[in-house]
Amino acid sequence: MSYKILVIDDDPGILRLIKNALSLNQYDVVTRQVIDDVNLCDFIGFDLILLDIMMPINGLDICEIIRNEINVPIIFITAKDLEEDLIKGIYAGADDYITKPFSIKELLARVKMHLRREERCRGKTEKIIFGKTEIDLDNQTVMVNGEKLPFTKREFIIIQLLITNTKKTFTIEEIYNRVYPNSSNTQFRSISEYIYQIRNKFKPYGINPIETMWGGGYKWKSEASIN
Repeated sequence: MSYKILVIDDDPGILRLIKNALSLNQYDVVTRQVIDDVNLCDFIGFDLILLDIMMPINGLDICEIIRNEINVPIIFITAKDLEEDLIKGIYAGADDYITKPFSIKELLARVKMHLRREERCRGKTEKIIFGKTEIDLDNQTVMVNGEKLPFTKREFIIIQLLITNTKKTFTIEEIYNRVYPNSSNTQFRSISEYIYQIRNKFKPYGINPIETMWGGGYKWKSEASIN
């Protein structure tokens, strides 16, 4: 299978570098240097998106606009590496974050990791239902009362980890290692941010599914409704 990847960066040198590296590894690569307007149709049909942040139209804004409709991994590539930028990326719906300068080996490893994870998830057919919530592990979707909640890939990984192991309390480090299986410069604090986002998306439906355990760590509640 030839994976199709969209790369967006206003630096033509970076675009050439990434396209050459990915094409040599048998990926079908489409590049865009200029984004004048965010048209959802331009982002459909890809298996993964690599997106620069510092462009005339901010990559964070692009991600926020397309995230609810585009259910493929989105990886930011940027020179910004401050913690506040990481958090903004999480809020926007990013699945990963690579800082410039980066090595080609790192880029290829991240891309391969996310595509492999997508393939594993597509091979599952299990649905988990509790109360008014339905979690489809095959399509990586969460429905509450028939409404789809807009979870990112990393948020869904955490949800899947916790709900398929309801008797276990996971430490932040254990969750971190599942979310970032390869080496990463991302800080542990990102896990707390993901948990916060998951809770916020369930909250309007009167659901609080994740419990913070004494001594640290998180666990999926056996009773997820808010009292």
